[in-house]
Amino acid sequence: MSSYQKGSYNQSSGYVDPSDVSNKNLKSMMDWFYNAQYTGASAIWMQGAIDKRFKIGDSSLYSSAWGQNYQQYQKFFFNLIRRHGNMISGFQRKNRKSTITIPNQEDTDELCDNYNKALRWCEDRDNFQEYFSQSFEGGIDVGINWLWMYPDYTYDPVSGDLFTDSVSFNNVLWDQNFHKMDLTDCNGIWRRRWVSRQTLNSLLPGYEEELKNIRPSGAKDGRFPLQAELQNLQLSNLFTYDEFYYRSSRKAKIIIDPYTGEATEWEEREDDEEDLIKQILYQQPWLKVVEKDIPTVKMVLQVGDKIVYHGANFLNVDEYPCVPHLCYHEPDVLSYSGRIMGYIRNVRDAQFLYNMRKVIELQILQSQINAGWIYPIDAVTDPKAFRQASGGDAFLIPLKAGRLPSEIQRIEPTSIPQSLIELSRNLAEDITNITGVNEELLGMAQDDKAGILAMLRQSAGLVTLQTIFDKSDMTQRLYGKLRLKAIRKNFSKGKVRAILGKDPDPRFFTDISQKYGVSVEEGNYSTTQRQTELQQYLTFKEMGIPIPDKTIIRAAFITNKKQLIQDMEEQAQGQMQQQQQQAQEQSQSIQAKTMVDQAKAQELMASASEKLSAVESNMASTEHKQTEADLNILKIAMELEGIQLTQLKQAIDLVYAMKQQQSGLQPQENVLQTTSTGEML
Repeated sequence: MSSYQKGSYNQSSGYVDPSDVSNKNLKSMMDWFYNAQYTGASAIWMQGAIDKRFKIGDSSLYSSAWGQNYQQYQKFFFNLIRRHGNMISGFQRKNRKSTITIPNQEDTDELCDNYNKALRWCEDRDNFQEYFSQSFEGGIDVGINWLWMYPDYTYDPVSGDLFTDSVSFNNVLWDQNFHKMDLTDCNGIWRRRWVSRQTLNSLLPGYEEELKNIRPSGAKDGRFPLQAELQNLQLSNLFTYDEFYYRSSRKAKIIIDPYTGEATEWEEREDDEEDLIKQILYQQPWLKVVEKDIPTVKMVLQVGDKIVYHGANFLNVDEYPCVPHLCYHEPDVLSYSGRIMGYIRNVRDAQFLYNMRKVIELQILQSQINAGWIYPIDAVTDPKAFRQASGGDAFLIPLKAGRLPSEIQRIEPTSIPQSLIELSRNLAEDITNITGVNEELLGMAQDDKAGILAMLRQSAGLVTLQTIFDKSDMTQRLYGKLRLKAIRKNFSKGKVRAILGKDPDPRFFTDISQKYGVSVEEGNYSTTQRQTELQQYLTFKEMGIPIPDKTIIRAAFITNKKQLIQDMEEQAQGQMQQQQQQAQEQSQSIQAKTMVDQAKAQELMASASEKLSAVESNMASTEHKQTEADLNILKIAMELEGIQLTQLKQAIDLVYAMKQQQSGLQPQENVLQTTSTGEML
């Protein structure tokens, strides 16, 4: 952060004058916190140190039972604990997960893609997966370990890089009464490191002149007594670098929209315009600005016995820069050492008894000496010849002259009872039963069981360890949220653009999007999970779901995927061009065929029209002839003079009857009628 680089004694930078007397209040607060939490922490530190000794197979643990008696103190340790821890941590390593964001709203897909790329870049940048596995292993050993995030400005002096560190339990002092894994109810955390002057200058840039006046203090204060660095013979040349974080509050401006009920914190950025908030209030006068105390986490840096920094933590977030990796957490237990424990704590007794039984078995075996020789002292010139014949490990019993071997009675050594061997076997099985790791999980099942039964027993074994893996998933989600906030607070727009390869979503640096738009979850990371994802894609495609080929290739764990996708695109483009050419040729062929069909249809229509015209002409000629015939008949009838009307009517009826008979129609009523006056109609 920019204020971290200034190195001046002012409130904006956070650096303080080591000679300022007001620093005594900060030192008093730190001393009070250490004294208040040391009782519980010392119990956890001590038990955790013993757990670690059991894990590594420290044979000096026998001294706690037998003392320093050399004859009974056997430096043998048959370690059965480590393989169980290796199985649990190995399962986590085999099924590693990446941190992803998923959209909570329909319009946040692109925003989630931006966040996912930034998170994945940071995880690859600082080898997060390895440090996470180390922290997981430390957590299951003693019950707690810490994932620590810190900014590094070595290669990026503007935004810095977010790095991860796995911090062991004996390097951290924490509030012993915290219950929540997100540490919202934790009042303070103290971490101590031992650094050289060169490292100290890199940790506090811009403060080199003041650091020259600070001398290494060594281990004069006696705090954190179980740190491994205390065994360093060159400790007098190292500085104690203490980071103390405590809960506090800060003033913040909250913008409230009274019409919608929405509220968000106003966060000023270095690239914002001056009086930007006034401009917004001028454009939207209904908005209200309220100052409110916001919970935050402040930081105190102490080098040796000098306070050098007091202010916001270097991540610029309102949370601790660390997340605990827990195994078994019982915060309501009265015993401090029982509140936090790992899987080793409950199998220490079984491991100790197993070692003790094995040592007894070996002692009995050593007592089974080979057959010796009984001889008169003057029988051979060199008694060493008997040792050569017996392999050099037999007892020699010389007899005085005149004595018989029957006068000597041999004391038979004790044989190893079968019950003792069975007891050792039972103790080994007790370790497996206590940890919840069955033989299937260890890959040691000897019985000939069906594969489905072995899978069921393996799943049952994993259920007993599910609480451990669920806490690990919770740790990863909390750490992902912390990293997302740190990215938003520390990364510049130019750095985010370089990571994404394009301009980020406008909501990338807003707080409200992280509250309501996205949620942090675990995604696929390990090879096994990606192969499972690939198999699911192939299954979906076989079912008929249109899964794109690019999606399947991206999920495949192969090399040169970019070149393969490019070749696929080129092949698809060539096929598309070929299909377009074929479609064009087919379209032209169809068009030509259509034109031929249209010409034939027009020809047929013309021929039919000619035939229809001929028929109509014939019909018109026939009707014309018929009309002329009718007129001729009427003319002949009208020329008849002196014929009575009745005779005329009969003559007309006769004419029509003859006409209808010729045309094949039924006779109709006479068309001509006479009126009462005798006129013809």
